[in-house]
Amino acid sequence: MRTRAFQLALAALLVAVTISAQQGDQKPNPAPAAPGPGESSSSKPSQAPPAVPSSTGTYDPVSAEDDIEVGTFYMHKGDIDAAISRYKDAIRLRSNFAKPRLLLAEAYEKKNDKPDALKYYKEYLEVFPTAPDGKKVRSKIEKLSAE
Repeated sequence: MRTRAFQLALAALLVAVTISAQQGDQKPNPAPAAPGPGESSSSKPSQAPPAVPSSTGTYDPVSAEDDIEVGTFYMHKGDIDAAISRYKDAIRLRSNFAKPRLLLAEAYEKKNDKPDALKYYKEYLEVFPTAPDGKKVRSKIEKLSAE
């Protein structure tokens, strides 16, 4: 995770240096003028589209993997609730991701929350019906359903 962050930071720095060198002695762009009388700020075209916040559920596999890594760290530290939050973030970022569902099921099972554990074990098999550990997961579902 640190290596990836370092690579991204280095790439951003290189791009910034390259752009700066290409601009040379050019004057910086002036600030956009305020709208005049009778003119709304929305009547002028914007320079760039607004950024889409990650809370909209955009597909982001790198961040989803990072959420799993951080969630697993929290699980090892014993902070199950923090781990659950990160695993749910991973699903939000990558809706077809099976692994965080399995990890959520295991976390809820550790909390003795059988209904949520069952829910996520079942979702895991729905997303990944050919899971190599499918037999084991089905066995857990049967066991939890019987309790």
